[in-house]
Amino acid sequence: MDDWMHAADSHGIVSRAELGTAGLRARDVARLRAAGSLTALARGWYAVGPIPHDDERHVLTVRAMLRSHEGRAVAGHHSALLMLGLPTLGADLQVVRLSRRTPGPTNTTPRVRLGRAVPERLQRSETVAPGLAVVQHGISVAPLSALVAADAALRLVLVTPGDLDEALDAVRQHPHTAGIERMLTHADGRHESPGETRLGHALRLLGIRATPQVRLTSGRRTAIVDFLLDDAPVAIEFDGRVKYGRTADELDPFGRRRPAPEVLWEEKRREDWVRELGYEMVRVVHSDLDEPRSLDARIRRAVSRAAARPRTA
Repeated sequence: MDDWMHAADSHGIVSRAELGTAGLRARDVARLRAAGSLTALARGWYAVGPIPHDDERHVLTVRAMLRSHEGRAVAGHHSALLMLGLPTLGADLQVVRLSRRTPGPTNTTPRVRLGRAVPERLQRSETVAPGLAVVQHGISVAPLSALVAADAALRLVLVTPGDLDEALDAVRQHPHTAGIERMLTHADGRHESPGETRLGHALRLLGIRATPQVRLTSGRRTAIVDFLLDDAPVAIEFDGRVKYGRTADELDPFGRRRPAPEVLWEEKRREDWVRELGYEMVRVVHSDLDEPRSLDARIRRAVSRAAARPRTA
């Protein structure tokens, strides 16, 4: 009998006490865990069924901890970012981050950190305001992590530049705020992935001026490149798993499935077309961002090649 499943909430989360009320004893819970019917989230809290992804498990754990705090806390830092669907570069997903709604004692355990209260104007129903989550993440990890989250939040219209300024003002007393503020002056919602944000940051550090998401057009054909150098016909594309790590077919604009090999072939044709226009292409992956000198040399060589070839458009 699976009557115990009715004790779970709409997110599939259930407490040990609720399971007990449903008639399950400790040995029953152990049996369900061994069978994969229950997954432990935190002490005394479970989710129905298996949870294959770390980010999904983290969000469920956050929701369980919010329930355990009975409205006295909201998710903050990377926990809030995940609940908002924003990237969490460098986050430790083994730790849940909460912020108090009202002043009171803080608490730290190996798996849950309850921080001090945040202003009411920067609270939402389950999380701190998106802008504050961005800034908190930068404080707890690094300024670049805040920039990655800020770019995504701007792209999704979850924040405005004013929201980020307000969040910075709220944590102005923290010693790392200045570095985050400088980094967020470069926040740009045109970046479509964390990799593109990191690439844009790397280009700035190398002194290479480039514009993101540039549309190239010739006749009736158009292509958008991730970056185009401002001073040379060189396009730079970031290759993440979004483009080349597909394990399933993709939907076309009409909802029809397109096999992954077809998608890759069209990407190859797009690159060939951009080259035919007279542009050089430089493809960058995550590991390239850890070798800035090598990346700089590759781009400089592409600039030299572009200067030596005819450009038709």
